[in-house]
Amino acid sequence: MIDPTTGGIAGLAALFLLIALRCPIGLAMIIVGFCGFAAIGGLQPAMSIIENGPYEVASNYSFTMIPLFMLMGGFAARARVSTDLFEASKVLIGHWRGGLAMAAISASAGFSTICGSSVATAATMTRVSLPEMRANGYSDRLAAGSLAAGGTLGIMIPPSIALLLYGLITEQSVAKMFLAGFLPGVLAYLLYLGAIVVTVRLRPEWAGATGLKSTGTALQALRKLLPVLLVFGVVMGGIYGSIFTPTEAAGVGAAITLVMAVVRGGMRWQGFVDTIKETLAVSSMIFTILIGAEVFGYFLSVSQLSFALVSFIESLGLPPAGVLLLILLFYLVLGCFMDSLAMILLTVPIFYPLIVANGFDPIWFGVIAVVAVELGLITPPVGMNLFVIKSVAPDVPMAEIMIGVMPFVITDVIRLVILLAFPAISLLLPNLIG
Repeated sequence: MIDPTTGGIAGLAALFLLIALRCPIGLAMIIVGFCGFAAIGGLQPAMSIIENGPYEVASNYSFTMIPLFMLMGGFAARARVSTDLFEASKVLIGHWRGGLAMAAISASAGFSTICGSSVATAATMTRVSLPEMRANGYSDRLAAGSLAAGGTLGIMIPPSIALLLYGLITEQSVAKMFLAGFLPGVLAYLLYLGAIVVTVRLRPEWAGATGLKSTGTALQALRKLLPVLLVFGVVMGGIYGSIFTPTEAAGVGAAITLVMAVVRGGMRWQGFVDTIKETLAVSSMIFTILIGAEVFGYFLSVSQLSFALVSFIESLGLPPAGVLLLILLFYLVLGCFMDSLAMILLTVPIFYPLIVANGFDPIWFGVIAVVAVELGLITPPVGMNLFVIKSVAPDVPMAEIMIGVMPFVITDVIRLVILLAFPAISLLLPNLIG
């Protein structure tokens, strides 16, 4: 047996070492959690955790929302919703200078309302809009940068998988977490449009010679938006109208998008099988991380590392704002090396007691944490969404993607400062439902 605090610090160091050695984050948490608990509490109790932990996660009814919301996004992609969103956005704003990039951002925001995944949003919208932007003289910098940034809207605008997981592991209302993310998501969308306006003013050659001539009417554009409005309205309206639980809403949304995909001819048997496989693959990864977080959580409890961290921070005499700044700096650094969902699941159990001890609203902090994670997704040199764009469009140089995304990185920093200064932006809608 070893001293709990010493074991906790050693375990945390071992975890980051395994991550640095490219060990999958879920497996790394399981290994460190099991070995650390065994070293502090004994082998037999650790074996019991390994036996029961995976079952507790797999049998948790609330977690069924995760694959269902992901399935909804997969079916929506097969229904060509992303194409409709881009075409509608082109009609409405494509004729502006930089309008195609704005249309890509707008379509990403719309697709986020039925997807919830940053990676899926970025990949889907890149396939849809990048070829047209390049054909119309847009530089790879603006095209790829706007798509990488637009993808981050997938983990903020509800239904957000990141906010969903935060709510589940901190026992906050998922419905309130979704509402808390809505206005910050809209703020991000508007600031991204502003970033494009400024960029094309300073670098007009990035957006081709002129705006794109409109080829449709506003009524035709609105007609293309109806499927998204239908799904979003039914899912969110059902949740906040107390018609569905969030889990039931996810199932209803998946069913609606499946019907849409079949009716619109985008879903055949092989497409259905492929969508199920993709959902299972990503869900399996997420559940492995969830199981790792469960096992690692037991280790954190027995080592009392979270309480030791609270005591250490208190001994520094930092004000609450200083504590929050330290946490955000940690997120920004970690976001350059780790997947967004893994960051949430790894760090929240450690930081949550600190947040509560310093009197911060846990729902507001959930939004702040996700914004920090979003920033990490597009921060060069290793932001996750940069590699998603590169994988979908391998002929686009990585240097061009990194340069193009910098205006949006600056925009995200500005948004983070705004949300820190004005917590009411995140808490206004959740407070309306009590």
